[in-house]
Amino acid sequence: MVISKIEMSLPVKIFIFLFSVTLFCQCESDDRYYRPRMPKKLSTLGIINADDTTRYIVFEKSFQVEYPEENADSLRDLSFTISNSSGVLYSFQADQPLENQFLFQIPDSITFITGEKYFFRAKERDCPEISSEITVPEPPSGLNLLSIDNEIVMNYVTECHEVSSDPILKVISISFNYDKNYNSYYALLVESDGFIPSGDWYSLTYGKSYLEFTVRETDASGFFTIFPGLIKYTTDPCNDYKLIENPAHAYYMEFRKKQDNKSTLVLTSLFRDGISVPVYPYNYRIRLLSIPEEMYMFEKNLYTYERNAGDPFAEPVYLKGNIKGGYGMFAIYRSIELQVDAQPRY
Repeated sequence: MVISKIEMSLPVKIFIFLFSVTLFCQCESDDRYYRPRMPKKLSTLGIINADDTTRYIVFEKSFQVEYPEENADSLRDLSFTISNSSGVLYSFQADQPLENQFLFQIPDSITFITGEKYFFRAKERDCPEISSEITVPEPPSGLNLLSIDNEIVMNYVTECHEVSSDPILKVISISFNYDKNYNSYYALLVESDGFIPSGDWYSLTYGKSYLEFTVRETDASGFFTIFPGLIKYTTDPCNDYKLIENPAHAYYMEFRKKQDNKSTLVLTSLFRDGISVPVYPYNYRIRLLSIPEEMYMFEKNLYTYERNAGDPFAEPVYLKGNIKGGYGMFAIYRSIELQVDAQPRY
């Protein structure tokens, strides 16, 4: 068989080109692409300290950004319970619609016991019921101060502010014990009391704030990310030293089974730099938290998400929590505190 080659004239080629372009344009639409509406689910973030008053739960309906009217959707007929093997310890029933992202404080009177399992259930009119369970970890132990010192930071430069004297880096060395027979998970926070600007650099009041700090030396595998619900303050030297609220960050640590049972860390925190609050710290409170593995993994996923934000080639991060039927995390942790005088202060 002989196949002959068909030669097209120029007008025919032009016609085919124009026809193809017209057909392609007809396939396009001015409408923006929207994903199908997904079923709403109840989301919660419950972080409860068994040893102090940091006990809150946030509730929120999941929503899709393509449908902005869902953002202001209210929580209707919200209820939840916290219980253990003996029965219900606390229950809540809303008698009116609540704002999405509703924050609830758990009463201080509820006692949470190490090694005991606690159960959480919640429901809302338009969402399936959610549930979770968590076992309270052992409290941290053996938190000790090894040394504290100042280091002067030379040639420090900051925007909108001329530092009258060199900033100081507080260097604090600590140690604590952990059980070498089990995988252990911890978080570290630093808070300080001292003088805080109010209105301008020369008008100071006494206050407190969680601090931005770094870990100079450690024998643990760890990372920094936001600790839910806690606030640290900084000042804006470009805006009359107005106080700014920021989420507080914690250092999360993981210890695998090994021979040693003691960890040593060297922490550093800057002050007198025109930004950090307090300007002149009088003391430090180093808080060591023993957290459940589920909370550690949730925060590690959050850290990975923050680290990869803006990278279109990064693998997607799934914030896997321990909430069945919805999204989020329910965790109870234990804590101890080490009070450290800020001497030398200046």
